[in-house]
Amino acid sequence: MEYLTKFDRLLKNLIVLAIIATAVGLFFPMTSTSFGPYYGSIAKHIAQTNDWTDLVLSNQDWLDKPHFPFWISALSFKIFGINSFAYILPGFLFHLLGAIYTYRLSNLLYKNNTVSLLATLIYLSIFHLMFSANDIRAEAYLLGQIMPAVYYWLCYDRKFSWSNLILGSFFTALALMTKGVFVVITIVSGLFCVWVYTKRLINVVHPKWIGALVLSFILALPEVVALYIQFDLHPEKIIFGHNHVSGIRWFFVDSQFGRFFNTGYIYSTNPPAFHQVFFVHTFLWAFLPWSLVYPTAIYAFIRKFKTLTSSDKQALIFLLGYFWVSFVMFSVTSFQVDHYTNIIFPFAAILSAKFLYDLSATNHKIFAVQSYLGIIMLVLLAVVIGAVFKGWMLGLFVTLEILLIIYVIKNFGQIPFVKAILIPSLAICLTMVIYATLIGNIYAKYDSGILAAQITSKHPEIAVVDYRFDSRTLEFYAHNQYFKSDSPDQNPALKSYYLVTSDKIWQEQKAQFANAQIVAEVQGNTSDKILPNLWSNAKLQENLERYDIILVKN
Repeated sequence: MEYLTKFDRLLKNLIVLAIIATAVGLFFPMTSTSFGPYYGSIAKHIAQTNDWTDLVLSNQDWLDKPHFPFWISALSFKIFGINSFAYILPGFLFHLLGAIYTYRLSNLLYKNNTVSLLATLIYLSIFHLMFSANDIRAEAYLLGQIMPAVYYWLCYDRKFSWSNLILGSFFTALALMTKGVFVVITIVSGLFCVWVYTKRLINVVHPKWIGALVLSFILALPEVVALYIQFDLHPEKIIFGHNHVSGIRWFFVDSQFGRFFNTGYIYSTNPPAFHQVFFVHTFLWAFLPWSLVYPTAIYAFIRKFKTLTSSDKQALIFLLGYFWVSFVMFSVTSFQVDHYTNIIFPFAAILSAKFLYDLSATNHKIFAVQSYLGIIMLVLLAVVIGAVFKGWMLGLFVTLEILLIIYVIKNFGQIPFVKAILIPSLAICLTMVIYATLIGNIYAKYDSGILAAQITSKHPEIAVVDYRFDSRTLEFYAHNQYFKSDSPDQNPALKSYYLVTSDKIWQEQKAQFANAQIVAEVQGNTSDKILPNLWSNAKLQENLERYDIILVKN
């Protein structure tokens, strides 16, 4: 008991460390490496215009995602101002809510505090979840919606209560207003598998569950109303090259079934060969540092399935159902993005935690694998630190690396189970801090959209025209009225405005602007040209491109 108490304390300390490491990204600007400026610009329009029904990007109606994340981001902008912190914070909080309900669900399934703490730590230290808690997309919100919904529906399945019904429906409705109707499949998949195993498929048509589904969609009506107002009431709007586009049809059919069957407005035009295994290799890096634990856990539990207790059998089927139904669903579609599987990682985290805990008194090979993986990560991080950072940042990260190594050496006498948890957790936390610093501090200095916005925002009364620049960071960070243009005839009829474009394009186009003057220039490029060349100043300079800020007067 004393050992478990001390280990629980260690888990709590590592949980806090993982939260702090992930939170570092809150205090750096979003760059063009993420979708933050893209989605943030939509929320910015809502906050500035108080138009809570229309989603607008670059002055064009936008139909690609439901409204809920944009409503929450716009509300955050109202409170904290329009900035990176205000955009990231709500998604980060939903990420933490997902961690809380990962703990609660694990406790409900296994009634073991240590397993639940370990599951929470694994959730909070999965690389892609840490990364996505800063690069805020729908999945960050979904983690804080799906996990509570699953928890309350499991409670509701075991015993009817109005609170479980209302809370389960509420969080399901939030997920519907974040991603669409297919999210229901993920929310019920594991429970459905348990019903199949326990021969309770009658629940599919039971009034108790039909009522729950109906209530979920009733609570999601704000999304349907907003789509109706923006699109169905305006058949003249041109969306995806078509008029008479129904927002309601898009929500219930095209946004999900269209992508799944590649028949909607947004689809994959050239899916790669063997795209069915895309999420297999994605899992190997996205679930780091626990990528090898989960498949090992599945093998071990299936192998000893007959010896498990009845409750553990149902818990296994429950967790595997939640992971694999959605995993297969995502794999068979040709429209695939790596962050799709984030929403099923918590179920893998719980099963991995249970597996590791059950072996805690042994010297299983997976413990050595995890320990060596953590050590390899620390070695690679030392190489990155030495190659990329300079000055006080180099000193800071060298100090952090040395402190972690000293702590690992100090605890190297721990039992294999403890080392297998400790070393990878420390390594991934340092990885996240380094990554956030690379993107939010170093690359931000070369993000041409951010740099241009800093200049144009000094005179917010002058509009800014993104001329074949296509920069969401410019649109998000500029305090100026923003326009997007691809030709001179698309430029606004204003007395004066800033034109932001590459110097190459300006040299080709400047003859078409009678009264224009370059007032500033910035040097930058995309992250794929900057980050690989940070180690060499000469290489870096070769990959910088010039962008001009031109004052145009009519």
